[in-house]
Amino acid sequence: MTIRMSALIAATLIFTSLPGVRADAAESAQPGATGAEDSGGLQEIIVTATKRNENLVKVPISMNVYTDSAIVAAGITQPVDFLAATPNVTFIQDNAGEAYINIRGQTSVRNSDPNVAIVIDGVTLSSTKPFNQDLFDIQQIEVLKGPQSALYGRNAAAGAVVITTKQPTDEWEGDVVAGRGNFNTTRASGSVSGPLTDTLKISIAGSFRNTDGPFTNVTTGEKVERIESTTGRLQLRYQPDDKLTMDFRLSGHTATGGSTAYNAQVVGLPIGGFPGTALDANNTNIPFVSNVIGQGEDRFSDALLKVDYDFGFAKLTSITATNFLNQYFGSDSPPYLPNTGSPGATVQQYTYVDTNYSEELRLTSRSDQRFRWQVGFYALEFLRNQTSKISVDNAGSLPADNNHIAPPGATDPTLSYDDAKYKTTSYAPFASVQWDILDQLHLNAAGRYDTEKRSIREVAADEINPLTGVSYNNCVALTGKSLGQCTTERTFEQFEPKVSLSYDLGPNASVYASYGKGFKSGGFNPIGSRQALIGAAIAAGIPASSVYVQDNYDKEVSTAYEIGAKGRFFDHKLNINVAAFKTDITGAQQFEFYPSVGLQTTISIDKVTLKGFDVDFDAQLPLGVTVFGGYGYTDGKVASFAGNPAFDGNVAPGAFKYTINLGASQSSALTNELTLVPRVEVNRYGPIWWDVANTPGTRRDPLTLLNARLTLKSTKKWELAAYGDNLTNRQYYQEVVPLLGGFSVNFRGATRTYGMEARYSF
Repeated sequence: MTIRMSALIAATLIFTSLPGVRADAAESAQPGATGAEDSGGLQEIIVTATKRNENLVKVPISMNVYTDSAIVAAGITQPVDFLAATPNVTFIQDNAGEAYINIRGQTSVRNSDPNVAIVIDGVTLSSTKPFNQDLFDIQQIEVLKGPQSALYGRNAAAGAVVITTKQPTDEWEGDVVAGRGNFNTTRASGSVSGPLTDTLKISIAGSFRNTDGPFTNVTTGEKVERIESTTGRLQLRYQPDDKLTMDFRLSGHTATGGSTAYNAQVVGLPIGGFPGTALDANNTNIPFVSNVIGQGEDRFSDALLKVDYDFGFAKLTSITATNFLNQYFGSDSPPYLPNTGSPGATVQQYTYVDTNYSEELRLTSRSDQRFRWQVGFYALEFLRNQTSKISVDNAGSLPADNNHIAPPGATDPTLSYDDAKYKTTSYAPFASVQWDILDQLHLNAAGRYDTEKRSIREVAADEINPLTGVSYNNCVALTGKSLGQCTTERTFEQFEPKVSLSYDLGPNASVYASYGKGFKSGGFNPIGSRQALIGAAIAAGIPASSVYVQDNYDKEVSTAYEIGAKGRFFDHKLNINVAAFKTDITGAQQFEFYPSVGLQTTISIDKVTLKGFDVDFDAQLPLGVTVFGGYGYTDGKVASFAGNPAFDGNVAPGAFKYTINLGASQSSALTNELTLVPRVEVNRYGPIWWDVANTPGTRRDPLTLLNARLTLKSTKKWELAAYGDNLTNRQYYQEVVPLLGGFSVNFRGATRTYGMEARYSF
């Protein structure tokens, strides 16, 4: 309470003492910047966070916004480029397509639903797997912090990332971007947009990226983080009159490359510069030594139809969407040694096949009235077929067939095989109201009731595995059920309210206080997981009581309180946003990986408490100088964990203790046609733990990264830029996955990268 009250009091004193200026109306504006003021100040920003177009300063939500001009200026081409610079955000990714966004200590983990909603053109992705793609032809990115479940429903407990792509334009225009960098990196993107008729407009955009990545396997010469990806997007807008608008989007993405490029640390097993005496999350002196070449592939496609009809008193919006993901990755198994033919040597293969259908229907009142409202209904069906296959490594390569069991006589016989089919059916009515109680006092209230039915069916063949003497199907082998009985289902329900009260300190400054609940559904581990782990523990001489994984896990519910202030001052030359928060989580979901039995599981921490604050600013100074920065602090604790009470009081895993971002740019006219813009940015990330046990040796120390960019702009619509990231070439692990007390697998962060980029607009 002291932190929050101090922040609010300080912000209020500062804001009320600074001169404000006129607020531009947001009624008819589109998302993005509305243009600089005549005085040369920073641009007004219109956001869609509440599913209305509103002035950023007036929205009672802590958020960071990246407009199309900011995206170009910062060289944002992937999610990490903006999330890594956002206060109190932890972004974790690997080269196998996994991506996790943690906001203010609320974590997203493998095999569990995300805690941050990814919303692209109004459609919420069912998982973050398709999110980690190239960004191109983007109008605006909004990062919302704090519970957004009342607005965006399932999986928005920690916040939301709202991405708006550029819509088809009234006149023909486009751009082309091409770049070349170290590690044999090539990137290109382009778009063209314009009218086909008076009522029909089209936009076509695409992106291509190919890179070897920074790391080479010393045994095979494999570029372990290589990737080649291609993405395309088609959009059509039909607008026969001022009442009806229809938007259609079709997009596709393919990628091929390396697989799970992790380093392993095993106590008692020296590798390279790792002595093997104890785990050390800060020792990156470990080469890639596996003799098995990894392989990863993914294909993603989606389609969207959005229909808006304006009745005058309200607008009816229908958003119908479907998408499909097929992802595969295979590699050597931990500890990733060149040990083909040795006892216990295995390779691993995993597949995810996801199909998603969703529909949102909402009716939104006009915005030019004191009392505004919105009502709607959302429905979703999500299907996933997830397989894992562990094979004996006799050949030093991956089996060609990753979807079927290979008999003992095969070159690479199957040691374990899991095939699970998951189904989620979700529906939710929702409503919100906005009431201007007074000209300066505003009430926002929203509520949503989510009902989510989930089921799992284990369909791996009920055949005896000659290598183990029991059925390949863990459910049959460990629970005594027949194959037909290896299914279970549960229904999770939750009401998610959010209420905020805001007060305008002036035309361009406000303070607010809010309360909200967030929800993430529970789910299932593969049936028989608990019994398999108990058996493995006993075989390893570990007591069965140490196993806290269950075959299912409960829903995660968060309760959050926030106060904040935001404003634009000195003729729009200074923006400041500050917020303090306190969040209590029950059933916080965490990932646990057990490679010896090929199981990736989810556990629940009974209670986690989080508190902290974040602040960000940008200011326009004389001589064309702009400075920007932010600071975020999160104090997270494991308040209760019944699975092992010894972990009570540990640091909550998966989030940085603090984040610091500071940067500057300067626009200098060289001639009437040419402008030079140098930009430098420093990001510092505090310490982070990765598991509920706070396993000794797995805490990563604070990390500082330096990025820079130099852009030459022409009034003839071309730009040439040189860029460099991690210029001091810091060596670090982006992710550490503790497995057992003396075993972890770690994913390397990118080393120094640099290159050139050219852009032409027409």
